[in-house]
Amino acid sequence: MSNTNSSSHSFSSSESPVVDASTPVQEIPVLIVGAGPVGLFEAVLLTKMGIRVRIIERSSQISEMSRALGTQARSLEILAMVEDGFIDKFLSQGRSMKNVHMFYGSHFRSKMSFTKGTDSRYEGALLMEQERLSKVLAKDLAEMGVNVEFGWELADTEVVESAEDTHVKTVIRRTVAPEGEERELQVIRSEYLVAADGGKSTVRHKANIKFSGKTLVAKTIMFDGILDTDLDLQDFTVITGVNQKSVLVFRMSDNRHRVVLEMDDFTPEDDLEKINRELTVEDFERETKAYLHPGTKFKVVEKFWLTCYRINERRADNYIHKGRIFLAGDAAHVHSPAGGQGMNTGLQDAHNLAWKLALVLNHLAPASILQSYQEERQPMADRAIALSSKLLRNARNQGTMNHYVKRVLLLLSLLLIHVQSAAFPLTATMLDVRYPANNINLPHKTQEQPKGEVHQVGARAPDGPLLRLLPAPAEDELPSVHNSNTTSLEEQRIHVQELTMGVGKFHILVLVGKSFSDPASFQEREADLVKHVEENLSEWRTRWHFDSSQDNQIFKLHVIATGTMSQSHSNGLLAQRAQGDGLLFWDNTEEVHKSYGVPTQVKGRANNANGQGAIVVIRPDSHIGYRVEGLGKNAWADVSEYFHTILS
Repeated sequence: MSNTNSSSHSFSSSESPVVDASTPVQEIPVLIVGAGPVGLFEAVLLTKMGIRVRIIERSSQISEMSRALGTQARSLEILAMVEDGFIDKFLSQGRSMKNVHMFYGSHFRSKMSFTKGTDSRYEGALLMEQERLSKVLAKDLAEMGVNVEFGWELADTEVVESAEDTHVKTVIRRTVAPEGEERELQVIRSEYLVAADGGKSTVRHKANIKFSGKTLVAKTIMFDGILDTDLDLQDFTVITGVNQKSVLVFRMSDNRHRVVLEMDDFTPEDDLEKINRELTVEDFERETKAYLHPGTKFKVVEKFWLTCYRINERRADNYIHKGRIFLAGDAAHVHSPAGGQGMNTGLQDAHNLAWKLALVLNHLAPASILQSYQEERQPMADRAIALSSKLLRNARNQGTMNHYVKRVLLLLSLLLIHVQSAAFPLTATMLDVRYPANNINLPHKTQEQPKGEVHQVGARAPDGPLLRLLPAPAEDELPSVHNSNTTSLEEQRIHVQELTMGVGKFHILVLVGKSFSDPASFQEREADLVKHVEENLSEWRTRWHFDSSQDNQIFKLHVIATGTMSQSHSNGLLAQRAQGDGLLFWDNTEEVHKSYGVPTQVKGRANNANGQGAIVVIRPDSHIGYRVEGLGKNAWADVSEYFHTILS
């Protein structure tokens, strides 16, 4: 690797960069272009897995203009799973939106509370500006020794293929003279490039990837700033205007509000650049007052952002270019902000891709695993585009029947919050995302798949509450794992997604049902299971592990039992193991077994020819990769075969 003296060349921005022998060359495993939330999250994840990255951003700083405001339940889950305490960095910077206040014109009409309705611990959405989220990620990245390189733009990139190797050659440049005529050039030679450089992606353009879709005629005005108004504006306010159009108002940090006005559609005569050039605060105030009852005070105190925009619905035809360049976030898909899908879909793109790149770069998986990124994430973009398009279309519907109720319910779903009786609640939260069967989501060869999509391979791994087993006093013979002398039940509680925390880890859940409930057979059953756990974990960890990350293990295993528990369980072999090494947990409500489609009790072999219990493999991005019924030798052999199939 080298990054020695820089070279400067003089050229106009329209010219191709001239690279010669004096141009410095740096080698890096992954180059990330774009330092918005998606690029930053990709950099954080890869760095935590020991992969060296370089992240460049053409702007001089993180943008203060936050198009996205809401971080949804699934995105909060994946942030929480990075490491212990990681989610707190975001929760402390935002506010949970639990109610929506509904107005007709200037008059308050009702308040609707958000309902949980899912197994996720995150209710509704976190109201947090994109700028703040980006700064939290950038700070975490800097604390690991990786700084965003602002002012660098991508000038050219190509995949170089030869008999010796294949790599990505990228030319980057930045201005080094005040007048902007002198530019420093560098060549980056990387194994992979992740393009997170927005809807007008230079990388996508250089790779000649078509951005198919359409531009809509819908016209919207958006304002960020400080208001002086007698409206009682809460975290989220929906106004059905007296002009029969809609207004959304969000309370931001620093006493600011965002106001989104639904306007008439664009006409062929409209010039968007001219509209924005001439758009004034007075225009915005006048337009907003048309939605309100006469006499309502509505005055702009300070403007931070005022823009009129039209909406694109587009998706890249390919997410992968020659197996080396990957599009993510807005570089891969853009659509209406209705539903708030954009940033959240992009964060999940990054989460899906990072662990696969890390496995390949550590020579733990074949490069073919990377193809699953496009197979899994392209349909999610299509889904987001379809959802946001439908929400936008319905929200602008001017029909008169049940107009107020219908529009309120539809607009509530614009922020992807689970609202009782609202349209698309679960789809909106992204908690029902399921990937198709492919080369890493493998249905069992002979066993029937469980009923219900939520239990099948490719589905999001459900969350649920468990209890830690604690050593019991010698005189305690009660059928309980709770020791009131040492801890509270709340202190014992842990959720599945807290167990499955950590980047780049496969988590194996061994759900044993009530097979440990019989004291007479417990020790024998436990000893048999411990043998399987130790043999298989030892084999897998010896064969597959990261070379460069601090925690190089990529396999964590957790045993989960339900039914009656007693002192013998609390003091048994599994209760003494370390977390991730087969430690035993108690599913006292049976909720976790049910959410994974695992029967808690088998009355006879006719009900389950494979015996009691099941083994479920959770991928590093918290989706089910494989499952097998039974706990015997054959079941463990099937799990081992799964890993030998997808890894190398």
